[in-house]
Amino acid sequence: MHSTITSLSPGIARITRFSPHRQKPEGAGDMTQTNAVWVMNRHADGPMSDDNLVLREQPMPEPGEGEIRVRGVYLSLDPTNRVWLSPRYTYLPPIPLGDPMRGFIIGVVDKSRAPGWAEGDIAYGLMQWARYSIINPDRTAFMMKMPAPTEVSLEASICALAMNAHTAYYGLLLKGQPRPGDTVLISGAAGATGVQAGQIAKIAGCRVVGIAGGAEKCAMLVNELGFDAAIDYKAENVLEAIGRTCPDGVDIFFDNVGGPILDAALAHLAMGARVVICGGISDYDNIEDPDALYGVKNHFMLLMRRARMEGFVVFDFLGGADQQRCERDLTRWFQAGRLKYQAHVVEGIEHAFPSLKLLFNGGNRGKLLVRLDRD
Repeated sequence: MHSTITSLSPGIARITRFSPHRQKPEGAGDMTQTNAVWVMNRHADGPMSDDNLVLREQPMPEPGEGEIRVRGVYLSLDPTNRVWLSPRYTYLPPIPLGDPMRGFIIGVVDKSRAPGWAEGDIAYGLMQWARYSIINPDRTAFMMKMPAPTEVSLEASICALAMNAHTAYYGLLLKGQPRPGDTVLISGAAGATGVQAGQIAKIAGCRVVGIAGGAEKCAMLVNELGFDAAIDYKAENVLEAIGRTCPDGVDIFFDNVGGPILDAALAHLAMGARVVICGGISDYDNIEDPDALYGVKNHFMLLMRRARMEGFVVFDFLGGADQQRCERDLTRWFQAGRLKYQAHVVEGIEHAFPSLKLLFNGGNRGKLLVRLDRD
């Protein structure tokens, strides 16, 4: 596997990884009337293993009444995919063995039997890890009609205007409630949600400090995305670095990581701080073993600083005025050049599950996508 890097926008790189040797799904033959699908083979009860999901060839699905068929172009790989490998109910039901893996996809409607949807529409939402997905737009947890590619590219839509950006918007603005001059600290700051949360915090007039792994990612946060400072958790003492970069305390901690980094942030809370729990990637492999979870050891600081800590998921805000406002604001900011992104694109559906590990070993640079088809 090798990489090519092309310019996306000034200072932002787009990385494309591809393999010259394509592996066909199980039972692959004539692909013109079939569909490649990643299905649940074995739930993860610890670290992910290569056999949790398997790629299978299935008959081409046809939409029923009220459904659309979407030809996927990009599949989003996200830390929450690891949560969905669990056999337990999290914030969505577990995926039964033999059923398709779920994930966020942007693609083109190629058949429609649903009111309000036409062939050629751009659909984004929670679909299957497959080249083609059958979806009832009125019954899925998250479904949006996106701008035509002539207005915004599909890559830009899924990176800057979709689920990760919505998550950053709701968590930072509605849960964090920033005020101009607040100090905002973000863990997992170089990830797809973290970079958007940081830029939205800057738009809100805050001072922003990001925590990321490696000098290159930290430099990108400051030099390309406008963060005021960055902490390299791989090379620095995080507890001391937060004290140095946030001398007046942390007003908002937007946490994607959990574990010792959460504890370090709690030690530096300002009076009345808001701790927004967006994720906990450091403990996802321990989700099935409560005894192995790191937990929270510095929670007493919530009392000492009269702070609050609250979790949320993006689905909490869908279908109302908050979502409408979010979509308007994100589009306006993106068109004005105030929201940037970096995309790390993997070529081919066969590389989807193996590439998920990049999120957990720091191997990705930017929003991790799998290109399923050409847009």
